[in-house]
This record gives sequence, structure tokens and C-alpha cells, in this order.
Amino acid sequence: MTALRKYRAIFTISWQKELEYRFNFFLGRLRNITVMLLLYFVWLTLTARSGAFAGYTRTELITYVFGINVLRAVVFGTQSRQVATDINDGSFSAYLTMPVNHFLRTFSSELAQRSVYLLTSTVEVCLFALLLNVDIFVQSDAVMLTLFFTSLVLASALYFMLSYLVSLFAFWSREAMGPRFLFEWILEFASGAYFPLDILPAGFLIFLKCLPFAHIVFLPMQIYLGRLTIAGALLGIVAQMFWIGAFGLVVMFVWRTGLQKYTGEGI
Repeated sequence: MTALRKYRAIFTISWQKELEYRFNFFLGRLRNITVMLLLYFVWLTLTARSGAFAGYTRTELITYVFGINVLRAVVFGTQSRQVATDINDGSFSAYLTMPVNHFLRTFSSELAQRSVYLLTSTVEVCLFALLLNVDIFVQSDAVMLTLFFTSLVLASALYFMLSYLVSLFAFWSREAMGPRFLFEWILEFASGAYFPLDILPAGFLIFLKCLPFAHIVFLPMQIYLGRLTIAGALLGIVAQMFWIGAFGLVVMFVWRTGLQKYTGEGI
């Protein structure tokens, strides 16, 4: 209980900090709304003639756009990005003296951020769905909803594992933000954060499905839209667990190796 209380306190403090810098928070939400509306009008235009595009109905595509706005809030986070900065400027040393697990501490902070963004993104989606009078698909099958939420939790864990791992590269380079920028750019494209991956050519789609990124956003949305069978959804969830386990082992190895390289430069 003592350990749980520590991470709960970190969660609470991080929640308060997210709401402290209101202008930055507002700009971040404005960016997401702009992207959501831009994608909405793109798909609206592409489906204007036939009511469908690349095997998706207009309702499915619009649901994908609005659903992605919520999923981005749940899955993506920026707290693990701070790890690279802390290592480079030496403030990481302070965390090594704290009686907490650094991985869980960072995850607690990111969970608070995601909780705040989840609330605001849900309000955004509901508001613009009413204003634009859009037809959104609502999944009512209990089994598919269970699989969807399971996949969503695993996707959130997988993203954090990857993001934390990339930040640990700062143990070896002061230019860790460069690889982070490249990682985030590739991730958003390859995870389906802007469009359904299966509208791409078959060969490219197969390649992307062999990477962990497609299991972060694209898979949960496919399950929610009912475009996968129960067996297909379960297979995707198993793949998510595999990637989490694999990258978990890599994170532990990089962490231990990196600590041996860490010098506390910048203190």
C-alpha cells in the first residue's frame, strides 16, 4: 500500500501540473482539433460522390477520424520525452536517489496527462459531432467492446514502452531529441494515427503489420469498427502482448547498460 500511495501522489501532482500551464494545454488541444477537422473534411470530400472510399463507408471513416482523436489522448503521451532531457542535463541524478521505480514514476506522470487529455478529447468529439451533425458508428457488441478496451490498454502500454526506450538513448548521446523526433514522426504515420493503414497497397500494409506501430492505434480502431473477427482481434492482442514483452526485456537491458554509462553531466 505504501508503494501504491507514492505513485498515486505522483499521479495527483502530475494532474495538477498539466492544468497549471493553461496556455500550452490550450494550444495542444487546438492542434488536435485542427487535425481532426482537417481529416474530417478530407474524408468527407473523398466520399462525397459514392459514400465510400477504399472499402470504408463514410460513417466508418468519420468514426475513425473522431475515434482517433480520443485514442491519441489515451495512447500517446509526452512525459517519457522528459526522460531524455533529464539525462542530458543531469537532473536525472536526483531521481536515482528517490525511493521510487523510475519507470513506474514516469508512467504515473504520463497516466495523469492521458487522463486529462481523455476528458478533453471526449468533450471535443461530442461537441463537434453535434455541431457538424455527423453520423458516428457506435459499437454495441459486448465482446468486441471488451476486446477493444483490452487492446487499447495494451496499446497504451506498448507506446509507453517504445517511447521510454527511445528516451533512454540519451545515456549515449546528447542529441537524443533528434531520434525522438524521428520516432514520433514515423510512429504517427505507421500507427494509423492519420488514416486507416489498409487503404495503402497490400505489400506496404503487410510490411507495416510486421512492425509494432500498427498495433498502437490502427488495431484498436479496427476492432472497434468491427472490421476484424473475434479470432483476428485476439490474434492482434496476442501480438501486442508479444511486443510489450519483447520491448520490456530491451528496456531493462538498455536501462542497466545505460546506468553504467551515466556520468551525471550537466549537474
